[in-house]
Amino acid sequence: MATSNNLELLHQISAKNPFLNFMGMELLEAREGWVRMKITFRPEFLQPFTVHGGVIYSLADAAAAHALMTLILPDEVPTTVEQRINFLKAVKDQDIYCEASVVHLGKTLAYSEVTMTTETGTLIAKSTATLMRLDGTRVRRQA
Repeated sequence: MATSNNLELLHQISAKNPFLNFMGMELLEAREGWVRMKITFRPEFLQPFTVHGGVIYSLADAAAAHALMTLILPDEVPTTVEQRINFLKAVKDQDIYCEASVVHLGKTLAYSEVTMTTETGTLIAKSTATLMRLDGTRVRRQA
């Protein structure tokens, strides 16, 4: 269950994540089983005229993991087992927003759905992900 301490920890983890910082991803809102994130457009994301699908995919992956973290921190951490994405509209020069929610939380696996839009709400992509819950203590010891 998400507590205010867990959500604060999630914000701290997100703000310090090197990959998220490199990509310009930002956690905007979080509550139990749900997050809203954003990636700020950069010309380097273009291939050559539209945002590369890998950028959108990375945002979906990060959002799914963050949604799960609202439910399992601080004892567990997520890792993606499988992710699927449907690209529905090209993006040229806009920030991308997404909302992710955990649809099913099992003892080992979780299932999440992600919707990606422009700031005005134009649908860009839909994604689903299966994530595994890992023992956080064990993962930190191995790092």
